Amino acid sequence: MILRVLFDGLWEGAAIVAIAYLVNCCVPQRNATTRYAVWFVTLLALLVIPVLTVVSNAGALLLAAVQPHAAIAEHTWKISLFPAQPLVNGATGFFTPALRWIPAFWLFGAGVCLARLGASLVRIGRIRKGAVPSQTESDVLISAGVAIPIAVGFRNPAIIIPKTLFETLAPADLDRVIAHERAHLRRQDVPGNLVQRLVEAILFFNPWVHFAGRNLTLEREAACDDWAVRKTGDPGEYAAFLATLARRVCRTRAPIATPSALGSRHELVERIERLAGSEPRGLTVNYFIIGGTAMIFVLLTLALEAFSPVLASAPAASVSAPAATGWAVAAACAKPNVDAKVIEPVEPQMPHGLKAGGSVILAVTIAPSGSVTGLSLRKSSGNAQIDRSVAEAALHSTYSPKLVDCKAVTGSYLFRADFAGP
Repeated sequence: MILRVLFDGLWEGAAIVAIAYLVNCCVPQRNATTRYAVWFVTLLALLVIPVLTVVSNAGALLLAAVQPHAAIAEHTWKISLFPAQPLVNGATGFFTPALRWIPAFWLFGAGVCLARLGASLVRIGRIRKGAVPSQTESDVLISAGVAIPIAVGFRNPAIIIPKTLFETLAPADLDRVIAHERAHLRRQDVPGNLVQRLVEAILFFNPWVHFAGRNLTLEREAACDDWAVRKTGDPGEYAAFLATLARRVCRTRAPIATPSALGSRHELVERIERLAGSEPRGLTVNYFIIGGTAMIFVLLTLALEAFSPVLASAPAASVSAPAATGWAVAAACAKPNVDAKVIEPVEPQMPHGLKAGGSVILAVTIAPSGSVTGLSLRKSSGNAQIDRSVAEAALHSTYSPKLVDCKAVTGSYLFRADFAGP
């Protein structure tokens, strides 16, 4: 199951990120608050959708409920399965041991990333503990242990300003720094950043997660820039201040567990160019766009649940042997009208650790060549992993096509697996 979730997250992530990108193309550049919310929903979708498409069968059941059931001659194949079959379905020979190491590699990588995040949280806690309250602002702390301004805290949020900056910045520039970091606190960016870093740690191998995270960070900082400009005045002066601040602390990065006014040099350039525009800034979320994006992701999840067994194994459908199919057609021509049937059925492999029970019925579309061109779930076992196992077995099986007047035509075959314990 873990291996399938990790693999599905790669190709499903491409579709998820493409949807988010297209949605944000419809959102004005000045509305960074809404653009940030779209990327945040996308980041959650990158984590949740691959899991749902493996453990849930809601989309397949919905498709089976609304799909008209055509009259098909039923052919039943009964199987008795045992729970001790291999964990990795369809992997044989040399690749089986390699595939079994992938979950271990993922656990190790995720553990390292989570440990790094935990160390960052501990470091922030120590910095805050040693910080000194400022004389003017109750939520502003001063510390020599940090080089750039940061926003910290979940229950008691605060702003930590480096001691050197607090002592050397002009009052107007210090107000800009505080306004930006205070925007992080008002927007709940500290817990939001923690959620982002957790998803990036868990899915550290997935490039789509890092692409979404980079855009999320950029839009979050742009939204806080808009808050600061609204508070302090001219966006041109604020952009000049950002450039000056970046030159002073250009080699320093914030701890990963906290948002900050400064990111990479490329991000700063994009933010400064954005501030050069004279358009008014949007500080509110367009909930219609966020709701619409979430609904698109729900529909995508249902579609993947309905069709992903076919998509995941579709290339294997071409492995049916032409010689065996041709022999079957020639032999069956003694009977000019014959329904499609299975020649060499493949036994579904029971997912490791699951108890067998129930039945799965799939309508298999057989081309005149004998190859599989489509699958449709007619009856679900109630378990997505078992249904997928039967779908893979149906795709790997060899069939003879339907004959009408000794001519091969497209036909259908009901591939049925009745699961029973040993």
